[in-house]
Amino acid sequence: MKKEFAKVLESKALVRFEDCDPFGHLNNGRYIDYYLNAREDQLRDNYDLDIYALGKTTGKAWVVASNQLAYLREVKFMETVTIRTCLRWYSSSDLMMEGQMVDPKTGAIISVIWTRFTYVDIRKGQKAEHSEELTNLFSIVAILGEGKPAEYFEDRVKELRMAPVLQP
Repeated sequence: MKKEFAKVLESKALVRFEDCDPFGHLNNGRYIDYYLNAREDQLRDNYDLDIYALGKTTGKAWVVASNQLAYLREVKFMETVTIRTCLRWYSSSDLMMEGQMVDPKTGAIISVIWTRFTYVDIRKGQKAEHSEELTNLFSIVAILGEGKPAEYFEDRVKELRMAPVLQP
């Protein structure tokens, strides 16, 4: 029997003072940390996938190959945000994660990120192929499935800017 997995994972985060700029806004460089920390926790909690334990047992891990990030609204210190992440697509050695930081009260999208990860053999220092077990999981949870689609980050940001916002 196949286990059911959610495709979009969600968690909350509190924006901390030390992560903010002098104006009290979340520092633009810290957004990536919030997304990566949320995704790591979400994978462990929802898919029972501990990426660090996997790295220790297999000698293989994902490294960030690229980030694209758009800031749509400000977020200030001591605000709670919802962070949603999903696997958009995968290949034999790459993953594309989309993250959205959302205002939990209104549903307004604060920022969006696309992060491409490459799977590497840490011992050899070169690209590695995903195992059959990982590929099976990806085939269940990936929004767009296998293979890199011809789409642009900027088009996705335009789409998300038009998403309806709840009125508080």
